[in-house]
Amino acid sequence: MIFLDWKGTLSGSLFWSQLADPGHERHGWHKNITDFVFIDNKSLANRWMKGEFGEEYVAELISGKFGYPKDLVLEDLAESCRSMELVSDEILELVGRIRSKGIECVIATDNMDTFMKHTKPAMGLEDHFDDFLVSFERKVLKFDVGYDSIPFFDDYLSSKKLSRKDVLLIDDRIDKSGTYDRLGFEIFQISDARDLVEKLKELAY
Repeated sequence: MIFLDWKGTLSGSLFWSQLADPGHERHGWHKNITDFVFIDNKSLANRWMKGEFGEEYVAELISGKFGYPKDLVLEDLAESCRSMELVSDEILELVGRIRSKGIECVIATDNMDTFMKHTKPAMGLEDHFDDFLVSFERKVLKFDVGYDSIPFFDDYLSSKKLSRKDVLLIDDRIDKSGTYDRLGFEIFQISDARDLVEKLKELAY
């Protein structure tokens, strides 16, 4: 089984990205919203990814802070999530080739409720991947580890009757604690789209 990270690995798309266009009627909102969520309140994004609250609550915070209509904040967020793109046009074909060899490909992402609600259906990802592990639903991030446990993955692996040595995670980040390595869970770190495509080709052919 191969686990593939989303942000920074399969996709480089960002929340509220369309507002970054100077020609967008709400361009002036972009920096305020993204700084507020991802820079000024650093724990907010992590708590959101761990399922402590959803997009509605975050939109309420943004609306309360800047006076922007909550419904518009939510619609702009949903639009950006529905419009996300993969880093390469080659990915889906390569994933398909890997799956044709009997190897399951599962997206494993530290992400918000928006991924399953907007991104997955809009991109038709269920047609190309075997399953989806999302931190919002699992209530833990990938690299939140115990001394001898990896809570994000462990129960899923047990349900599939797989050991950590049976799987590979392709990710732009690594486990700095050394736990994954010590427990035999291999991570292949990629630095860009070319890295990812080359690794997928290696696995596909």
